[in-house]
Amino acid sequence: MKRFFLIILCMFYLVSCSVYSSVNNEKDETEMLSLATWNVQTFFDSEIEGTEYSDFQNLAKWSKDKYLTRLSRLCEVMTTLNADIFVLEEIENAAVVQDISNLLAGKSWEKNKNWGYACFAREAEGSIGCAVFSRYELRNLQIHSMCVKSQGKDQPNVRPLMQVTVDVSGKELIVFVNHWKSKSGGEAESEIWRDWQESVIADSLGRLGEVEEELACILCGDFNRDAREFAGDYPTVLLRGCGYEAKVYSPWFNASGDYATDTGSYFYNGEWERIDHIFAVGKLRISAFGPKTDGVWCSSGGIPEAYKLYSGEGYSDHLPLMCVITLE
Repeated sequence: MKRFFLIILCMFYLVSCSVYSSVNNEKDETEMLSLATWNVQTFFDSEIEGTEYSDFQNLAKWSKDKYLTRLSRLCEVMTTLNADIFVLEEIENAAVVQDISNLLAGKSWEKNKNWGYACFAREAEGSIGCAVFSRYELRNLQIHSMCVKSQGKDQPNVRPLMQVTVDVSGKELIVFVNHWKSKSGGEAESEIWRDWQESVIADSLGRLGEVEEELACILCGDFNRDAREFAGDYPTVLLRGCGYEAKVYSPWFNASGDYATDTGSYFYNGEWERIDHIFAVGKLRISAFGPKTDGVWCSSGGIPEAYKLYSGEGYSDHLPLMCVITLE
């Protein structure tokens, strides 16, 4: 049985399966909210636990001052983007979640402008996890793990799949937070573990659909798999599980199956990759989707300004993705 660090915080002023079209221009009375997902690149605090990446255990390179500066930058980006829900990947621990929450709370004492709820999860032996910050109440956090013994090799450390329900003025939005296995060690060699993580989310969606008649689900995060590496008839993407298959909508594509944006979310070897995703399924619509390229976190050409440990400069090697969600 895997062990996890879990936290759910209510932080009011803390001190210290169907596929849907992407755009509907008609004005209606349905609930609307914004969501951003961002891999914030190895966001460690200044306390040494022993699970950090080696460079962050080197006090000659990493310090409390560098952490506090980076923390302030992250909160400035969150305040600038001003999404109702933020999903962040590569957060070290619950203490970082608390620090982000405290700093954000100090920027506004108005309840409707603050992010009053948060949750976090990582494997106990892991270095980094995922966090959700929300202006809406978060409920029913669930963690989906996997333990694969049939591959003839040891399973690497993989991040768990988070499932949390957001109460949006009485309507339920279920958010699945993903951070799949990276391609380090070889793309082909690591693909089998991303396939298994795909299976976990497809089966989780399938089981959920058996008990919930009207679903509204968002699947988001860093999947470490490019948009065209998924099966499907784009913009429909097919997620394949052990017992279920799930068809979800990808706003990376337009109705003809071409890319909807020229810019991806990750720039590698001089080319854009679309490895961060916001998939939709159920009774909702996505609009205004795209990577955010109009801030200090990227260059004038829209390339993400990766964080550089030696200088303390930069933000992340990924761009934030953002969209507007309309709940029917």
